[in-house]
Amino acid sequence: MFSLAREFWLAWRSRRLLYYIINLVVNALWVIVLLLAIAWYGGEAAVAARFIFWGFVVLAIFSQLTWGAAGFNNYIKSGVADYLIASPADFHKYLITTSLVSAALALPAVAAQIALYYILFGDLPPLAQPLYFIIALFIFITSATCITTAATLFFTRLRNPGLAANILQWTIPLSGGMIPPTAMPPEVAHWLLYSPLHYVIAPLIYSATGSWLGDPVKTLGLGVVITACLYAFSLYIARGALRRVRATGKWGSE
Repeated sequence: MFSLAREFWLAWRSRRLLYYIINLVVNALWVIVLLLAIAWYGGEAAVAARFIFWGFVVLAIFSQLTWGAAGFNNYIKSGVADYLIASPADFHKYLITTSLVSAALALPAVAAQIALYYILFGDLPPLAQPLYFIIALFIFITSATCITTAATLFFTRLRNPGLAANILQWTIPLSGGMIPPTAMPPEVAHWLLYSPLHYVIAPLIYSATGSWLGDPVKTLGLGVVITACLYAFSLYIARGALRRVRATGKWGSE
């Protein structure tokens, strides 16, 4: 079993401090720019912030996971990945562990956004239904970890995964309800119910604001089922990739 603490320490040491600080600032600026745009067009910034804050938290966490997945290509170039597949340890567990570490590395960005919210509005972000929020957070982190575990092995087929990572870091959160469906026109929000990602991302925003598009228990229940399916899919992809690399000696991007 891979040590989560060890992987976290290794990942933290590999980060460039200046790059990390820039990321924190950029994430905070995204929130400020959007709120200024809403205020410019006559919207109520405090009301808008209540709905969009947790969407930006979703983006911050998933972005960190996505770029952590893209960074696996550096292991391939350095030859470290070859030692991983030669190890008797479970390759899928390793990928899951490193994805969880990437989620943990997003905590400073989340803390910066909470601090910014407090500075702007003199209060902490809304958390209307704490129990549902904890369940929704577990569903989101687990499902996002499974998605980026599979994405890691997709990125290995690309010489430069930067463009694909950029597309993925926005596409998944947006198609899952990063922008709260309850704040959208009903005819638009209705279509999100057909997206499986809606049930693993949007509940985080729903539980924080207390405003749900459907029944909370059923929504969370579907989220658990979809998360289990994503875990099975990531396991299938990891085992298939491992067999291919052991048979051919190549990851695909060499």
